[in-house]
Amino acid sequence: MGYKIYAPKPIDDECMKLLEQKGFELIGVWQDSPEDMKKYIAQCDAAIARVHFFPDELLALGKNMKLLQVHGVGYQDHVVCADAAKRGIYVAYSPYGNHTTVAEGAVGLTIAMTKHICEYDRKVRTPEGIRAKMALELEGATIGLLGLGNIARSYAQKMHYGMDANIIGYDPYIDPAFVPSYIRMTDTMEEVFAQADVVSLHIPGETANRGMIDRHFFGLMKPTAYFLNTARDILVNNDDLYQALESGSIAGAAADVDYTEFPGGRKLLELPNFINTPHAMAFSWGSLRRSGMNCVRELCRVLLEGKEPKYWVNQQGFVPKA
Repeated sequence: MGYKIYAPKPIDDECMKLLEQKGFELIGVWQDSPEDMKKYIAQCDAAIARVHFFPDELLALGKNMKLLQVHGVGYQDHVVCADAAKRGIYVAYSPYGNHTTVAEGAVGLTIAMTKHICEYDRKVRTPEGIRAKMALELEGATIGLLGLGNIARSYAQKMHYGMDANIIGYDPYIDPAFVPSYIRMTDTMEEVFAQADVVSLHIPGETANRGMIDRHFFGLMKPTAYFLNTARDILVNNDDLYQALESGSIAGAAADVDYTEFPGGRKLLELPNFINTPHAMAFSWGSLRRSGMNCVRELCRVLLEGKEPKYWVNQQGFVPKA
């Protein structure tokens, strides 16, 4: 048989078939208990990460492992890059798989927040009902982006051309050549929070960024403004967000976060001006196919062609295997 690929949660069916056609042996499919992961990591040449975390003690068992291929964008959710680098295991991700569908989800959440759609739907089903509330018009409103990666730029395009909204953004790392002409860049995050009617979070979920969005920033927002998080829960101080929503110092918020995984934010679900989806905005047939095909290409590139991954993220400190 060919190289062994451990897929504890499989990718798109057609992409799995394509891997087999290329001679790969798929092992441990749907086998993801702690003992299963130890068993199959010890056997595999590469693994696909969709929902699981691969700690250093697990990577240490992968004597033949050359690549940890992340199915989506948030590789920080699956591995400490330095741990894989010191063991000569490439970490690669899939930057162009889900940006369209997540951006569409962000648009949907923006409309749902600013038009009170979810609250209306809940309340009209109760005996007391609900009266109509004043809504924010998105035409001419200011959308503030924190981070200008692929998802943020796709969301901005939809809001600017679809809703005729104004777009501002903050990202100290982006190449200006990648910033569309209709986005006005600011010098600080504070300017985004103070000026925007909707602040949309698109910052990577690095541990160093834990709790960075806190009461300081919420305190700068207009009382009519909204906060949207389709990035990661780790970035937000949920106690401070709860206080801002409960006190009415901001109008509402939405987060695409699975609070069964992050129970510290579950109290947000008590609030009528908070919308939650369970980290589901990346799920669409097109997204799964694109991300799956990226996995296939990277596995072939590394294992069959002997090349470095195209979307390699742990170059720093990388020690090639003997």
